[in-house]
Amino acid sequence: MFIIPARLYAGDEASKNLQPQVRNLGGNIYQIGGVKLDRNNRSASFSATVQMNDGLIEYLLVHHTGKTHESLFATAIEPFHLHTAMLLLGAKGSPESKGEVNASGQLNAAALSHAPALKGDNVIIFVKWKSGEVEKRVPVEEFVLNDKTKRNASRGPWTYNGSGFYGGGKFAAQVEGSVIALVTDPTALINNPRPGRDNDSIWLVDPAKTPAKDTPVEITIQLETARP
Repeated sequence: MFIIPARLYAGDEASKNLQPQVRNLGGNIYQIGGVKLDRNNRSASFSATVQMNDGLIEYLLVHHTGKTHESLFATAIEPFHLHTAMLLLGAKGSPESKGEVNASGQLNAAALSHAPALKGDNVIIFVKWKSGEVEKRVPVEEFVLNDKTKRNASRGPWTYNGSGFYGGGKFAAQVEGSVIALVTDPTALINNPRPGRDNDSIWLVDPAKTPAKDTPVEITIQLETARP
């Protein structure tokens, strides 16, 4: 049996209305809104589409109501539901995710240059899609180029910081539609820990490896290690 953390709903009527039904699909597989939770693999999977297959990006993934003009992927799932799934898998997020975040959203260039890396849980992100009759599954870094190094983003974990709350208890990731950020954004659920996270002009879509715009994909976020 799963118990939804009560803190998620405190003071936020919009989030209360999004409280998901948790359905058991068999074994240790559950459905939370549009998110499939796998307790055995400690992962959450959901559908998305390719939003950009060329150009400068600041996000890997946003909700359709978010900053789609600077994101590689877009999704219809609620950030609130994904956060619920990750908490149920054991993610803790950063200490800041329990408190308020700045309503200004992403940091400006001056603030970014002094911003420390956000803390949280290590997660690995995979993308699956069909190319013709062939199913492919790769780490998400394959789609991202670092214009400074002229190489793909280094493989490895991302940071599940868990977003935070605006004044009045509104869940910031739900308000902004920010899910996975390449450039530091405390309102996003997941952030990039790599060098260059403080630079909003170096991350590019790799057009040679990225499927065509509007291609449907499945994104899987896997919790890498348990935290005490």
